[in-house]
Amino acid sequence: MRPSGRMAISEITMSGKLIVVLLDGVGASLFAHYRHRLPHLHHLAQEGCLVQRLGADANANSMPARAGMLTGVNASRHGIYANNLWNGQHFPPACAEDLCAPTLAELARRQGKTVASVGFGMVGADDCDWYLSPWWEDGCRRAKALERPDMHALSGAAESLTRVAANDHRLLQQAWQLLERHQPDLLLLELNSPDYCQHILGDDRELVAWSLELVDAQLGSLLTRLRESGLADQYRLAIVSDHGHAPVQTALVIEHIIPGANAHCDGGLLFVAYRSAAELDDIGSKLLAHGVTRLDGSQYLPAAHTGQLAVFVAPAHTSFEPAAKHTGNAAVARPKYVSTHGMGPNHAEDERIAIFAGPGVPARHIPWADSLSVTPTLARLLGITYQFAENTHVDAVL
Repeated sequence: MRPSGRMAISEITMSGKLIVVLLDGVGASLFAHYRHRLPHLHHLAQEGCLVQRLGADANANSMPARAGMLTGVNASRHGIYANNLWNGQHFPPACAEDLCAPTLAELARRQGKTVASVGFGMVGADDCDWYLSPWWEDGCRRAKALERPDMHALSGAAESLTRVAANDHRLLQQAWQLLERHQPDLLLLELNSPDYCQHILGDDRELVAWSLELVDAQLGSLLTRLRESGLADQYRLAIVSDHGHAPVQTALVIEHIIPGANAHCDGGLLFVAYRSAAELDDIGSKLLAHGVTRLDGSQYLPAAHTGQLAVFVAPAHTSFEPAAKHTGNAAVARPKYVSTHGMGPNHAEDERIAIFAGPGVPARHIPWADSLSVTPTLARLLGITYQFAENTHVDAVL
């Protein structure tokens, strides 16, 4: 097991208020490379607790990573093993209602805390006092005690990066209004520009750096408002990413390799439903011809799915993409996403960062920490009781 730093609970006095900002797609290596261009994140990392490499979830994709961060258990327990989940017929998108474990938001509310989720994935409206659904899910159409903002739809083209940045800005404004008017005990917010930029334009490193500078500036505006309003002394901050990114040179178009199979492409991972051992052997042989290997599904799947789904990983610098993204019938194509995540077990580029800062948080750099350490750390900063459900060797990093 890799070492991680820890501190005794007595070393921190709880304030009971916490802002969690998820920076989508900010990997550990990316942050280390561009940190000198990110003054606000650099300052928080310098003055607070920086986890330089936060371990990746087994499936380092968006929904599994959010579910792990919110529950503190792995996918075999919380049930969100991929961005889309098998329902016996097809793979619809995962949602908060699919979770099989309580979230930080749910536990906080049970213990008398007020909770706001502003576009944060895998958080349910019933667990919040104020709620906006993620803009990338449904355009923030579901709202609770908040007005629904007008959000920009994505076209899948490069110009959509501007729309992503504008959507992030609107949600940041919404979050600030909540803080100013209501001071919720727990505020959950996402900023998504770096992830989208890397997917579409990841081979343009200056644009990737710009996307990081953008979210750094957006975060800086929030920090300035907190200081000027006198709220900075009330809140701790947790800046956490969900996954990193790895460059992709080749896409495997799955419908042209295993036609007729029920499958879900999740970056470098592939989830395939099968009905018999013979069918699975045939699927495995066709994929193996393209360098694809089968993984141990117990790392990824709840027990109920281990006899229904198989998990495969693509070879290096390769991802799985659906035929809907491509023209023609080629099994191998240029990728639509030139950078992606979910690259397989212990992939270094899937590792991300975490920064904890604010009143009473000691300055500390931790080289590496287990992915499941985020939830108990957030609970500790929020001042709520969190009974760790599994992997008892994993503790909060503070």
